[in-house]
Amino acid sequence: MMVIGITGGIGSGKSTVSGMFRELGARVIDADKVAQEVMAPFEPGWWAVYEYFGQGIVCPETSEIDRARLGSLVFGDPLFLRKLNSLVHPLILRRIEELLQQLRDQGTKVAVLDAPLLIETGLHRRVDVVVVVWVERDIQIARLKSRQPQMAMSEIVQRINSQMSLEEKKKYADFVIDNNQSLEKTRQQVELIFQTIVKKGRGFERIE
Repeated sequence: MMVIGITGGIGSGKSTVSGMFRELGARVIDADKVAQEVMAPFEPGWWAVYEYFGQGIVCPETSEIDRARLGSLVFGDPLFLRKLNSLVHPLILRRIEELLQQLRDQGTKVAVLDAPLLIETGLHRRVDVVVVVWVERDIQIARLKSRQPQMAMSEIVQRINSQMSLEEKKKYADFVIDNNQSLEKTRQQVELIFQTIVKKGRGFERIE
């Protein structure tokens, strides 16, 4: 099975690109959804966050982690962010490995791993191809503001700065998708990459 790792920054359009790969026949694992799964009420990630950050991090009505409060804490303090990552990333990585194995067992030929921290967590070493979705910083900020209008500009910039820069991520890329323009332009790039790595044999020997 060939595994394509897709990464980028917050607001760069990773999910859009992953969806395009899905339309071409790839199976997609969304690392953000895996994180939500392992941090669901009373799951191991939930307990780890609860025990470290305290009862105030939990919504009393739903028992769910208050993601807005947690985000404001960790994106405002690098020490908190590193601690959160150390608590939940091993759980997320383990679940991703389980999902990848399930896809292999099902005979899947091409899988996509959509992971914002693909490089930071070392997951890029476990995929066959790394695709970085790149946008200009001002477009990234505008998209985030449009998606979350209640978020202050300072918080948006803080969240972007908390991640590895897109320029740095590009150094790890086998392919870079320029997502500054229209969806059609992005789709053309996705189709070309898919054809190159699957139909024209790039890494084809890695497909089981």
